[in-house]
Amino acid sequence: MGQLTIYDIAKLAGVSITTVSRVLNGSSNVGAQTRAKVEEVIHRYGYVPRQEARNFGQQKLYAVGLLMDDIRHSYMAGLAYAINQELNKWKVNTVLCNLLNVEEEFIGQMDDLIEKRVNGVILLGSIFQNGICRVTIERRYAGFPFVAVNGNFLLPNVYEVIQNESQGIIDAVTYLYKNGRRKIGWVYSHKSGSDLKKYTGFIKGMKMCGLSPTRLLEVDERSLEEGNRATAELLARFPDTDAVIYSADILAVGGAHYCNDQGIAIPQQIALVGFNNSNCARECWPPLTSVDNRLEESGRIAARTMLQVLNKQPAKNVVIPCGLSIRQST
Repeated sequence: MGQLTIYDIAKLAGVSITTVSRVLNGSSNVGAQTRAKVEEVIHRYGYVPRQEARNFGQQKLYAVGLLMDDIRHSYMAGLAYAINQELNKWKVNTVLCNLLNVEEEFIGQMDDLIEKRVNGVILLGSIFQNGICRVTIERRYAGFPFVAVNGNFLLPNVYEVIQNESQGIIDAVTYLYKNGRRKIGWVYSHKSGSDLKKYTGFIKGMKMCGLSPTRLLEVDERSLEEGNRATAELLARFPDTDAVIYSADILAVGGAHYCNDQGIAIPQQIALVGFNNSNCARECWPPLTSVDNRLEESGRIAARTMLQVLNKQPAKNVVIPCGLSIRQST
């Protein structure tokens, strides 16, 4: 199947080679039924146009910049890895940039990347969804291609891959409610657009279930220590809490450590839910239920969207639904 040609597709779909060529080139001069037959064959066999592969193979200087605020976080590392793996298939290099202060360093890093002749930039995380970055992307870098993972820009040169994190949190609240939990707490960070979506999802989910969203505790950073401290404070304020949702897995792990140390049985006395479905959620004891924001899929789609843009093919924004990975903590 790896040697599938345009002639094979034409034969399998029962159409002419010219028709297949028109479908591959995005021509509108093809009927809907005919296009569907050709696309079904393409999708079934995973065909990739040879010219597309040859373009990237010959262009040795193709490179894409990856901008993030902290590669130490498992979310950023996992997302960058998935993007890099997908781009590597096409011999497209990646240039990783870690910004300690996004608003102060964004222009300098972008200018440096353009000077290095990168062909596009992928923005990792909603931290770039701020006034300075948006204005400079719109004015200083107009016409330069961007793909944003979890950033809403509404600009013609920015293609967005959005994880539906708000709905993921709503689903977590609903799951806990259906399992008899009524006194649900929320431990969260509030530094980015992504954090705001999760917060909004918690408030909406609680109200949908007829519950009062009063057991809230904000943390200064996403760390095991902060998760431990915040859980202790939340349970000191609300001793009858029977479930806690955390905006990041590392916070939930800290919460599990606190409960284990204090002899609070998980999930008999309290259920814990994290977010990101990272390795630490699986390796914690008990293993943590976590909202799965489909990190690898997000990375692959972001990379493929950038490849489409670089190859001057039609590209569009994508919304990725979050799931819920159920484990022993609930």
